[in-house]
Amino acid sequence: PPSLSNETLRERILTGGGTGNARGSLTKVASRYAHFVYSLALAHQDDNDENANHSSSSAAAALQTELLLHDLEIRKLVLSSKASDRNSSRYSSTLSQMQTALATTQSDIESLTSTLANERRVKRHREEYDALAKMGNDQHPPIRTTQKELERVQREIESVE
Repeated sequence: PPSLSNETLRERILTGGGTGNARGSLTKVASRYAHFVYSLALAHQDDNDENANHSSSSAAAALQTELLLHDLEIRKLVLSSKASDRNSSRYSSTLSQMQTALATTQSDIESLTSTLANERRVKRHREEYDALAKMGNDQHPPIRTTQKELERVQREIESVE
């Protein structure tokens, strides 16, 4: 059978089809087709040659088998592509959900950081107030004591008058 042209082989190699003559490959189909055309040409030259007719029939059967295998390979590739698309879609959805969760978590962290800073400021103010209150209480007696003392002094004043 005539071989494939160098240009065709180079194109197959560049497009990833140059993995040899794997069953169902386009290279194998092209090779079987070339063999089929060659056997038809031989059969046409030898019209009465039974061997040439048999060679043509077997080449046709081999070509048909290779075409069916190629069709199977193409269907496998389509299914694989669809599965990849579904996986890609699922991964995109998961990525979107994770990005949303991450954004929510970051906003929660910012909110809680702000709340923590607020609470620390309130605690500091409370401690300052307690310190000032303690200073005020240490320097001056409690108001009850002062009121009792004031009432006692007022009674003394009234009794003196």
